[in-house]
Amino acid sequence: MPLSTDPSDDRTTALVVVFGFSVGLGVGTLAVPLLALGAGYDPAAVGFLVATAAATQLGTRLGLPWLLGRFPDRSLIGAASLMMATAFGLLLFSTALPIFVAAQLLQGAARATFWTASQTHAIRGPGRPVRRLIDLNVVGSLGTLTGPVLAGTLAVLGLPVALAAAGFGAILAAVGSTRLHRMPAFDRTRSVGSVGLLRRPGVDVACWASVAGGAWWSMMGSFVPVILVGAGIGPQGIGWLISASEGAGMAALIALRNVSPDRVPGAVRLAAIGAGTALAAIALAPPELLVYAGLLVAGGAASGTVTTLAPAMASLAAGSHEQGDALALSGTFRAGALFGTPALVGALLSIVTLAPALAIVAVCALLPGLAVGRRRR
Repeated sequence: MPLSTDPSDDRTTALVVVFGFSVGLGVGTLAVPLLALGAGYDPAAVGFLVATAAATQLGTRLGLPWLLGRFPDRSLIGAASLMMATAFGLLLFSTALPIFVAAQLLQGAARATFWTASQTHAIRGPGRPVRRLIDLNVVGSLGTLTGPVLAGTLAVLGLPVALAAAGFGAILAAVGSTRLHRMPAFDRTRSVGSVGLLRRPGVDVACWASVAGGAWWSMMGSFVPVILVGAGIGPQGIGWLISASEGAGMAALIALRNVSPDRVPGAVRLAAIGAGTALAAIALAPPELLVYAGLLVAGGAASGTVTTLAPAMASLAAGSHEQGDALALSGTFRAGALFGTPALVGALLSIVTLAPALAIVAVCALLPGLAVGRRRR
């Protein structure tokens, strides 16, 4: 059966693919650590396994410009979905350490490849690229919010059932990718390359903003909950606060769906500064629930904006055959922040307590952007 050439069909298929993959990812976010703990791994080993996936994601993003110059984006989307399904399948087969490490390596590579290839497919389609990126990220957020709830429900029947559901979501994405419109690979001979793009106005700011957004989300999954526990907030309250933060990010994206391209740079700068400022304020705020709630909602809205509009800003500053490089570049900076900022906080804890360490990291995430702004002036 020939593929449909209707642009609306391709948009719908792309959103189904993103939802299937992100639901699987959301299920795995909860099920994989629980599986590791149930298999007898201690918290330090679980942290190592998570770091393995993060490091692989960073390494894969460095090679994505090369991949996008040789393979159609829909092929990369399908390959990434199959890698994710294979990762879950390996864990259904065995929880031995080599198998666990292999599964995490596959998961990190799959995440990096899928999201960058999905973004490039979105911006190359008809219609406004910023709106298409926002729709992609909103559906992805819905999937990652649905996944943990589904995982918790299915875990009653057993963690293998939850992992099987995660694998099914990834397989759904792989099957759906075959229905996407086939677009040619980028001609990288017509791109100035990553180093050249970093010198281009717009791309440099987008990459810095991606660091600020990545720092926020990495702290939300590591040290911010520790701060909240120290303030006497229980697990249920922390869960609601984090959900409110993620919900605020989705609401911000929906509100910005019709933003004009000329307003994107200002929104990116403001949101990046907001995310870094909110993170520093959480570290230094008085231990009051309402104060934390306000800061988490504000920071979540700011970081949600950065997550989508920073790649959009980079792609708008790039030529038609440079967009893959631009998106991969901004994603690399974000992945570097996801991997590096928890390590930086951990290193600072040997010198200072958690609150000032977190504040220092937040300020470090903001400084490069201020330097970029000064150079522009």
